[in-house]
Amino acid sequence: MNERRLEFVTFHQSYGYEDFIEGIKASTDGQGHISYNVEAGIFKEICQHARMRGTIPYVLIIDEINRGNISAIFGELITLIEKSKRDGASAALEVRLPYSKGERFSVPSNLYIIGTMNTADRSIALLDTALRRRFRFKELMPDLDKLKGVIVEGIDIRRMLAAINERIEALHDRDHELGHTYFLSLKDNNTIEALASIFRYEVFPLLQEYFYDDWEKIKQVLNNNGFLRSERPPSQLNIEEAKRIWRIDLEKFLSPECYKKIYSSSGDSAD
Repeated sequence: MNERRLEFVTFHQSYGYEDFIEGIKASTDGQGHISYNVEAGIFKEICQHARMRGTIPYVLIIDEINRGNISAIFGELITLIEKSKRDGASAALEVRLPYSKGERFSVPSNLYIIGTMNTADRSIALLDTALRRRFRFKELMPDLDKLKGVIVEGIDIRRMLAAINERIEALHDRDHELGHTYFLSLKDNNTIEALASIFRYEVFPLLQEYFYDDWEKIKQVLNNNGFLRSERPPSQLNIEEAKRIWRIDLEKFLSPECYKKIYSSSGDSAD
């Protein structure tokens, strides 16, 4: 048998029971005749394969599990994924599937379900209660050791990310810390241009989103390293107590000293 023992699926708002478990789908033959057939979804398929080879583990990875409508996707099968309700367990259960003429269905014990989610997008507290109590949760924080020894023109990337995340946790929360994966590409391309591109197109937009364009806090996260500068509004506007105008200095993105300043012991307070 050559079927895959590992499957991957991403949940989203339009993903439903018919995609995951089973549903009626239309198909046409070469003459344009339409027929409607019951087709198994990815979960039903991997369960069937796992059941046939009960001693071999099968794995289903569900990415962005918190973005799907769990009740609509799992339907009546949400109960069956519990360990005690699997095939051969003490309280094993099976249900009748609605589309396949009441076919009896259960979840084999050798199927492992792994769900991934980004808590920066949605708190675990808001996750579907039925799903929460059927999974064990393991927090995966940024792994700074993955960046050990990554140096770009004297910039210690590991120390830089550690400093950024310490300030993000203090000014926002720990769920919004930057992941180490943003900088892994520097292992193969450790140029200042590559680092500048990461900051300009990935890190900076993320910080703007995190802090709702609160430039003062973004400046604090970067230890006032020079990437941001503020200007007085034009005097001819004659506006009292006008807000500062913030500019991103793109030329500084190519300055190694600006990155080193992120993790230096002190930052200048002057604009």
